[in-house]
Amino acid sequence: MISCQTMTTLKDWGQLLGYFVAIPVAILGFAKAIYEISAGRRQRAEELRWKQAQAAKELLDDIHRHELARQAIHMMDWVDGSAEYNIRENLNVVINYPTVLKALTLNQGEPCDEESAYIRDCFDWLFYRVDRIEHYIRRGLIQFGDVQDVFKPYAREVGYHQDVFGEFLRFHEYNLARDFFARYPLARMTPGSLK
Repeated sequence: MISCQTMTTLKDWGQLLGYFVAIPVAILGFAKAIYEISAGRRQRAEELRWKQAQAAKELLDDIHRHELARQAIHMMDWVDGSAEYNIRENLNVVINYPTVLKALTLNQGEPCDEESAYIRDCFDWLFYRVDRIEHYIRRGLIQFGDVQDVFKPYAREVGYHQDVFGEFLRFHEYNLARDFFARYPLARMTPGSLK
């Protein structure tokens, strides 16, 4: 037969042993919960980053799906040449870059021929989209790095001809597009110089 004192001692040892087991289990459970919360945050951050990159891609694709914006990009790709453009049904014209620059200077209601009006419409639609891209960057919906390399050659042209492009952007009130191009460290362009 076991005495009362032995039973109490065994009971105390049992409780003590229970604490020694329960405390490490609680600590491990707490550590596991912290790890899972951290892993969940990392996963959500990666998903957000992926969504930002996807949104940037969609904005770039939109430029190439829109006929006039796509033609403005094409004109900037041909700074050393010329290409033929269908500016309306049964009217194709060959446009070179000096013609583009001249058309973009026709602000303040100056008369435009069909070719100049077409060029201005193309760049109006392109810069509208660039304006929206800067808006999305500022809102944190996309990151500049997702579009930076795509626009680098065009930013170089905008910076090189900032008197023409800057006035066009000012005239059309594409303030965010001006700020977007000012992000590029070009020789002739400094932040605010297009304003």
